[in-house]
Amino acid sequence: MLPHQQNNPSFWQNTKAPEFPPLLEDTSTDICVVGAGIAGLLNSYVLLKNGFQVTILERDTLGHNETSRTSAHLSNVLDEGLSRLLDNLGEENARKAIASHSDAIDLIEKIVAEENIDCDFRRIDGYLYLSHESNKDYLKEEGQAAAKLGFKDVELLASPPYFAEFGPALRFPRQARIHIQKFINGLLQAIVAMGGKVHSQSPAVEFKDGGLPSVKTENGKYVYARHVVVCTNVPVNDRVLVHTMEAAYRTYIIGIEVPHDAFPDILMWDTSHPYHYVRKIENHSEGKDLMLIGGEDHRVGQEDHPESKFETLHDWALFNLGISGPIAYQWSGQIIEPVDGLAHIGRNPGNRNTYIVSGDSGHGLTHAAVGAMVIRDLIQKHPNDWAHIYSPSRFKMKNLGKVISANMNALTQYRDRIMLRDELKNITARPGEGRLVHQGAKTFAVYTNEKNETATLNAVCPHLGGIVHWNEAEKTWDCPCHGSRFACTGEVINGPAISGLKTAVMKKTQEKPASIAMPDERTEYEKAKPRDTSAER
Repeated sequence: MLPHQQNNPSFWQNTKAPEFPPLLEDTSTDICVVGAGIAGLLNSYVLLKNGFQVTILERDTLGHNETSRTSAHLSNVLDEGLSRLLDNLGEENARKAIASHSDAIDLIEKIVAEENIDCDFRRIDGYLYLSHESNKDYLKEEGQAAAKLGFKDVELLASPPYFAEFGPALRFPRQARIHIQKFINGLLQAIVAMGGKVHSQSPAVEFKDGGLPSVKTENGKYVYARHVVVCTNVPVNDRVLVHTMEAAYRTYIIGIEVPHDAFPDILMWDTSHPYHYVRKIENHSEGKDLMLIGGEDHRVGQEDHPESKFETLHDWALFNLGISGPIAYQWSGQIIEPVDGLAHIGRNPGNRNTYIVSGDSGHGLTHAAVGAMVIRDLIQKHPNDWAHIYSPSRFKMKNLGKVISANMNALTQYRDRIMLRDELKNITARPGEGRLVHQGAKTFAVYTNEKNETATLNAVCPHLGGIVHWNEAEKTWDCPCHGSRFACTGEVINGPAISGLKTAVMKKTQEKPASIAMPDERTEYEKAKPRDTSAER
């Protein structure tokens, strides 16, 4: 199983991405960009436009990274909440954060126009509506915060259009939606035309900073550069520091066909925790549009039945939208939540010439564009009004409690390493299933495919030693500590891990007959462990 072969392809992956060769020889360049998702490609495009040579390294084939698993909303209304953003940053810096995302949408719109990219970009209204369980004054407070932060023409309505039963909603004009893979393909075409070099299937495994930075790929080839920009969702060049300021979540999306023009072309999201979000894809098939409904977020590796989230969203769509059709698409994606709601963009802590873009907080597309503008100015030593609020080295004492909470959550996941367990006698997973097996002090991740072939792996995440958990929704192994994810056969899919799970050998034990029902072999700790909601959005 290749790293990109997760269980649920997204709608965007119906559009094929171009192919590029791996890096087969050492090379030198002005800028080495690691990661060919939206952040890596927007950074590359902007840097090429400013006269730099750029070489891009991508771990996988293109079109199979986290950008391909987005809902493709473009919004300047940050998920942290406008009132909380004011409290966290103060009015001046919060206004800068909102302005940066407004400019990010403008930049994407400008690129679409200048490069003539046919990607369904459209400016549309966004609506934040009040969930039944939320404080009735919440929208009023958000509206007041919006006025302070420079939003124009925001208004409190009785309900979003078409959804009168929803109750009050705030309308935010000039949001946008896009077909992300078509935009990515257009960016790649422009990048190649400007002389950019793109190499897929070239995982970066070693980083060197200093006066002449370098990046080493898995096959031993080097890119020597004046600057390195790491755009890998989480910084794979940083082992610990930045990851203590972020938390990894899974978010879920379903697509349901509806009659053409049965729903308005708007963005919607609610005030639930975790929240839900909705958008439309027009003309999905003859006479049909596709409604994308997302949400049900949870910490990576900390949900026993992630596969149930799709049906939960289906139920939500029926109850709230009146949509009763079958699920046409379902997929999940990785969201990286910084403790203060703002991405980490800029010079990597302790480095001279290495930069990162991380912490998308559900706004990966606009944060990517913000990152392109900030890093362009940092490399050129030009002033940038936003650089300090996104600096990966920032820290405020008022956020200490959030940092402690996020890291206490990660620390509790290590209990599996130190608790005494009974040895499990049944070591074979059912076909298509993965399971953990504990033998003494060792834990194994065992996957059996449909041909009854078994892959046995060391269950210890190579990043910082967490025990991976089986993700039935995507057929992957997910680390609950810092969000690293691996294919069922061990290849790394998401960082911060750089290498995959290692093949392992277990002691042979007597199997129970297949006809005997398997008992619930979770530990008492696992059965009693409450769901962690301390950092949910």
